[in-house]
Amino acid sequence: MIEKLRTLNERLIELNMNDKVNLKKYQCIQKILKEDQCFFKMEIEYAYSILRDLGIQEQDLRKVYLELIDIKNI
Repeated sequence: MIEKLRTLNERLIELNMNDKVNLKKYQCIQKILKEDQCFFKMEIEYAYSILRDLGIQEQDLRKVYLELIDIKNI
């Protein structure tokens, strides 16, 4: 799942090359996503915010978050 998020973020960076505010946001997210277990180290509210920024639908946030912190997926 983390790889899917990285790919999605890369696409958002490409799409926002002319929007400095959003570009900076996605570049920041890119730095965070470099670490495979980054979601284990952050508050749930912060994780949900990142997932929302990446376009994850509100009804899917919990499912995606739980998959990201599932120890079996390390």
